[in-house]
Amino acid sequence: MGSQISFFSSLRFKVALTLALFGMMLILAVMVFLEHSFSQALVRESIEKGLGIARGVAFNVEDPLLTGDDLYLFSAIKNAQRSPGIRYAQIVDTSQHIRAADAVERVGALFKLPADAALVEHQTGYQVRRFALRGEILLDLEVPILTVADEPVRLGTIHLGLSETLIAQEIAAMRNRLTLLSISVLLLGVLCAYVLAGISVRPFNILVAGVNAIGAGNLDQHIELQRRDEFGVLASAFNKMATSLREQAFIKRTFERYLSKELAQQLLERRNEIKLGGDEVTVTILFADIRRFTSLAEELPPVQVVELLNAYFSRMIRLITEHGGMVDKMMGDSIMALFGVPFPSPTDAARAVRCAIAMQEEVARFNEERAGQQLPPVEMGIGINTGSVIAGNIGSADRMEYTVIGDNVNVAARLQGVALPGQVLISGATCEMVHDIVSATRSEPIVLKGKTKHVDVYRIDSLSQI
Repeated sequence: MGSQISFFSSLRFKVALTLALFGMMLILAVMVFLEHSFSQALVRESIEKGLGIARGVAFNVEDPLLTGDDLYLFSAIKNAQRSPGIRYAQIVDTSQHIRAADAVERVGALFKLPADAALVEHQTGYQVRRFALRGEILLDLEVPILTVADEPVRLGTIHLGLSETLIAQEIAAMRNRLTLLSISVLLLGVLCAYVLAGISVRPFNILVAGVNAIGAGNLDQHIELQRRDEFGVLASAFNKMATSLREQAFIKRTFERYLSKELAQQLLERRNEIKLGGDEVTVTILFADIRRFTSLAEELPPVQVVELLNAYFSRMIRLITEHGGMVDKMMGDSIMALFGVPFPSPTDAARAVRCAIAMQEEVARFNEERAGQQLPPVEMGIGINTGSVIAGNIGSADRMEYTVIGDNVNVAARLQGVALPGQVLISGATCEMVHDIVSATRSEPIVLKGKTKHVDVYRIDSLSQI
């Protein structure tokens, strides 16, 4: 038949070929990505292993360096070099002369890396450079040797040569496995694509048109496809997807402006009540801040600092949520929480005070756990104020944030700033609203930074009513 489509002109062949080419490019891209990620992970693992060895040596060679115990230094270097993948280990003094090395003849020589050594990573406490030596790529890991004192003194550095040969071998093996797997997947994909391409094209085109419209941002799509086969099911799923995307689009537009998770349920249930813009409302603002966090962070490794903040914020945010508050923002080691937005309540101040006391109690329990782990304690000060603010969307048309602004926010922040560790300070306005449920001690009125009038300050001692 003259109208018969040749094999190479058929949609089945074109779709199969297109999918095969696309699959090939996708597989290649995935392979490149996986290889790059795997290489970075192996390099990071090698550096972390080297850091552990170098820091262990640095901790133990302080006295031998000061007393000139070269035999101990040589033994420490030889032990470090026994680890697989370490090509050399050397201790260098502050004048860049080698104090200890795996070869005795190097002792006393000036330590110098090749001129083409490139900086790979520089962090507080170590740095890594990459260079080639006799056809092998090495990573030079440099870790300082410091005295154990309040003001550490640098005695020298430890240099470990980490070989990338093992990493290259692992990558090559992974590349071979991925290549075999990719070829198998590609062949199977071509066969499946050729079979599926023989299905009727009309419903396919309708669905493609609908998907393209969705991709272009037109979510008002609904496909009428009266079929009882798989295309009918797919059309029904498409319509459900379009409905879901419309709902998600609303949630996204809203949540891009409201970053608090605890606000989500209220927004969904009462979204018709939300008025975008700014309104003057009376809210209770709570500020909490870790005391002496900078010095605490200096005592701990970065990993432990991150773990500390994650554990601390998890506990504090949970309590704020349980007491009906909204986490407005987190600033370093500080938390700003709101009680009374977007839906005010007569109990806002009381819930904020109860929350603050619960937070201090939780910090005490947190410190008990940390004491058992030989970790330093965490101390927190809290300030609370109640007053009129402007609550609403602050920002631009492209990026908004639901927050509050006004002088009463500053008062709460200043109260937190003067609160001692373990204290909860509230303003006179807040005290008037919670005086029947708390036992509080009045402090001398103070003039907070940036203000000209005195502010009444009360220290919460306990809850007189739960």
